[in-house]
Amino acid sequence: MLKDLSLLIELQNLDLEIGKNKKMKETLSSQIEEGHKKIAGLEEDLSHKQGMLKQTKKERREKERRIEELDLLLAKHEEEKYKVKSQEEFAALEKEISRAEKEKVETEDVLLELMEREEELAVSLPSLEMKVRQESKDIEKKEDILKADLKNVVHQSEELENKRKEVISQLNPVLSKQYKQLRENKDGLVVIPVKDGNCEGCNMKVSPSLIGSLRRGEEIIYCESCNRILYISQG
Repeated sequence: MLKDLSLLIELQNLDLEIGKNKKMKETLSSQIEEGHKKIAGLEEDLSHKQGMLKQTKKERREKERRIEELDLLLAKHEEEKYKVKSQEEFAALEKEISRAEKEKVETEDVLLELMEREEELAVSLPSLEMKVRQESKDIEKKEDILKADLKNVVHQSEELENKRKEVISQLNPVLSKQYKQLRENKDGLVVIPVKDGNCEGCNMKVSPSLIGSLRRGEEIIYCESCNRILYISQG
């Protein structure tokens, strides 16, 4: 086999491995990023619920204080009943008492809802905190493994790129340029075996004369149908 043809096949194999490594790097980086997003989401959910509990406690205390104020107001109005001197004053006082009693009932209803919400949050938060800690720990462990894998892939990629440079340096510059153009145009394999008389790139029949030239191994041969570089399959 021609030296340049052997170099082209080696170059293509290296490019295939480099392509696989690139995809692997993207996959590993994506998985690491997903882990970060998941932890951030869990922490955001925890922080949100902690904020809800804090706000609920604040609102509950405000309602309790308001109920105390209303109780004092109602007690004051009850005392005032014995001091009024006219029917009009008594009616006005009754109206104030009715308004205060209505507000108290409404405030007590809201307070009950706040107490129920506070209890639910207080009960659920410890288990959520534990879940966040555990999942964060699991994700961090997984991330350590992913980072180690990514480091290996990066190292392999550097080695492959160095080998590629070595091959390119030994390859005929004209062939190197042709290979690059074919790879861009064909978007895939450009150095293709001939098997059972067919080009495995386009599945078209290769003429006997070209196969004869391939067997002699005196020059680079191109498929008449797809222009890919051909070689005789040993399989």
